[in-house]
Amino acid sequence: MQPLTKLMQRLLPWAFAALIVITLGSSLPAAAQTSSTPRTLVISGHGRAQTPTSLAQISLGISNKGDSAKGTYTKLNKRSSAVVKVLKSGKAKVVKTSNINLTVQSKRDGTPQQDGYDGYQNIEFQVPAAAIGVLDDAIATDIDRINNIQYVASQESISAARNTALESAIADAQAQAKVALDKLGFTTQEIVDINVDDPRIQSPQTAPKTDSYSSWSENIPAIDGGEQTVDVTVTLKIRY
Repeated sequence: MQPLTKLMQRLLPWAFAALIVITLGSSLPAAAQTSSTPRTLVISGHGRAQTPTSLAQISLGISNKGDSAKGTYTKLNKRSSAVVKVLKSGKAKVVKTSNINLTVQSKRDGTPQQDGYDGYQNIEFQVPAAAIGVLDDAIATDIDRINNIQYVASQESISAARNTALESAIADAQAQAKVALDKLGFTTQEIVDINVDDPRIQSPQTAPKTDSYSSWSENIPAIDGGEQTVDVTVTLKIRY
């Protein structure tokens, strides 16, 4: 019994010391026990760039009537092939034709007229804006209508404008962040995340509708100074 008593007397000071450490640890503020959450700022910047329109994007239409589906289709396909051949022999690029659409003509009472068919097809192509006169060659092959003329920038120019707009958007976001953090007495530590939205490309310039091609060609000169606008938004997450 006496040895046990002496052992307890030797261990007692150590037990008190351990109790003091545990008590002090539990009384520390929560902020001192856990690491602080990184502070971040999320901010968006906007950039814009313009690029000249250098191409004319044109849609033509041809139509045909016939007394049989096969005959109407054959005639329309022949006319369409002639137009495409003329366009490809010139400066036209990206020539596309839609599917031929055949409809049955109706009688006055609304019932189908078995020996009457209408056929339609559209042809789309691009040419340099200054070479829009290729329409004269297409009209000579007996097209029926000009659906639309739009002036657009080339894909290469659009891509270059996007890159320029992106650089401006990043610079804009960084400038806003600096103003905000300077005002609050903080400094940027690092950019931890970047998000770039899809670019918004302004709709192409469209030639005004008129009653005839002659009016179009007289009133729409080669486009000098026409531009498409590309907008880009970028969001930065910044640790400070």
